[in-house]
Amino acid sequence: MSLLMLSVGCKTEKEQETIPAENIRPQPSPQAVAQWRDQKFSMFIHFGLFSLPGGVWKGEKITKGYSEQIRAHGKITKEEFHELAKGFNPVNWNPDSVVTLAKRAGMKSIVITSKHHDGFALYDTKYSDFNIVRATPYKRDILKELSDACKKQNIKFGVYFSLIDWDYPEALPISEHNSDSIPPRHHEFNMHQVEELMTHYGPISEIWFDMGKPTYQQSKELADLVRKYQPDCLVSGRLWNDQGDFAVMGDNASPDFKMGTLWQTPASMFDETWGYRSWQERNDITNKTIEKLTSLIKVVSNGGNYLLNIGPMEDGGIVPFERDVLLSIGKWFSKNGEAVYGSMSSPLPEQSWGVLTSKPQNLSMFLLNAPADGKLVLKGFRSAPKRAYLLSDPSKEVGIKCLEGECQINVSAIRSDDLVKVIVVEYEGKLEYTPTKITEKAEDGSYQLNAANAIKYHSYSGHDYYSTKPTVIKLEWFLKGVDQENYKMNIRNDGSEESKKLLLNINGETSEIVLQGNRELSNKMVNLKPHALNSIQISLADQSNPHQDIKADGLTLTLKK
Repeated sequence: MSLLMLSVGCKTEKEQETIPAENIRPQPSPQAVAQWRDQKFSMFIHFGLFSLPGGVWKGEKITKGYSEQIRAHGKITKEEFHELAKGFNPVNWNPDSVVTLAKRAGMKSIVITSKHHDGFALYDTKYSDFNIVRATPYKRDILKELSDACKKQNIKFGVYFSLIDWDYPEALPISEHNSDSIPPRHHEFNMHQVEELMTHYGPISEIWFDMGKPTYQQSKELADLVRKYQPDCLVSGRLWNDQGDFAVMGDNASPDFKMGTLWQTPASMFDETWGYRSWQERNDITNKTIEKLTSLIKVVSNGGNYLLNIGPMEDGGIVPFERDVLLSIGKWFSKNGEAVYGSMSSPLPEQSWGVLTSKPQNLSMFLLNAPADGKLVLKGFRSAPKRAYLLSDPSKEVGIKCLEGECQINVSAIRSDDLVKVIVVEYEGKLEYTPTKITEKAEDGSYQLNAANAIKYHSYSGHDYYSTKPTVIKLEWFLKGVDQENYKMNIRNDGSEESKKLLLNINGETSEIVLQGNRELSNKMVNLKPHALNSIQISLADQSNPHQDIKADGLTLTLKK
């Protein structure tokens, strides 16, 4: 994972290579995308030679940085680190038990560190002897055995791969920021090892690239290589340069903005480390379970996937505290997983008592901070409710009364040992709701639509960990008070000399429009629905790069009768 430090020696923004607007490459199949999106909850495993010292070097606790980066923070020489391999014998590593634990926790896939920054590989790579088969007494390919165990228990298998390598002679030396460029010989080495991962370990559901500062061409070559051998393997956004299939948030971070692409939050049990740390303070299991479960629920309710890490001990055994936390989460999932798996983010506005997920004909309410009296207000829900009940025990129904887009729900009589209670509201037909933003017509009957009054949908784009920022990829407006069918639409793109081809979506009907720099597109006839809530969306017509910013600050749509 990352080192959050000054990026000494990084190129300035002007010096950085431009990410091309067109980013044409084969995409994973819709089925693979749907399967990845619906996983929701997965296991991350940080395991390697760094697990042996466990955050301690020469009798001293290494408090700086993450423990999987002890080679750098402990100032360990290459010779000393190689010597460690002779004592690395994780005899208590049991891939079948690890997969069983993941399944009992409610997880749908496992992603393991095939090679971290220190260059030590958990598989038998022929391009370096510094691996678990050739350099240790263990002499077993951990990736192969874990891949087989995942296949046997029907759980998806993925791999983490570090783009930087502190062991490879042709790579740049260890630095403080971990976003160094990739020299040509090092890139060639990475390509060889990624090819091994894509061809020797069966189906790979995702490859989780990390750190480094590759060029656009290097990122593209790696993405193309993955797609060549594993067409349905999803690529993480930390391949950079908009070559990922899904965006990755910062470590333990969740966006405070609405996402419009596939995305994932990588989470560790403890913010201080991902790899095993022998002296880590491990306090109350219930508190930690609630902490991680709450984070998971918030991510899923915002449309993302949650990748929760464990760091096995030097002997390969799972830390008992981490196992107990996962089992506690799994107990909750056994009763409430239906509200998570296959769900979508809810379009309803923010609620004071918690968050929501949505499925056809039902909403799931996660009571993260319900009022003491148990009287909830569900805002923005305009469908006719059929019934409401506790998900973990559907026989416990609760009263629900709705009027004018606001529902009163009383859960004061509900008793449950669930760490987070989930109330399901069932309804008939299509979900009717009040959007978070509504654009009213002006006095002259026109509508002024711009970036300021739009609902914005984002992705995450950048050249490396330190330059990555949210981009706006779609704008949406909801119009109230429409009293006729035909309107004239004028579109301006002030302050931009660039031509743009945009996709205009009005109530599900799409058309392409072309803006010629600052010139106004005038009197385009559009059809709206009178006396109804209308939706208008704008995005780039070319979706070959789904992370590209629409650059809509100067965009204005005016609708007139």
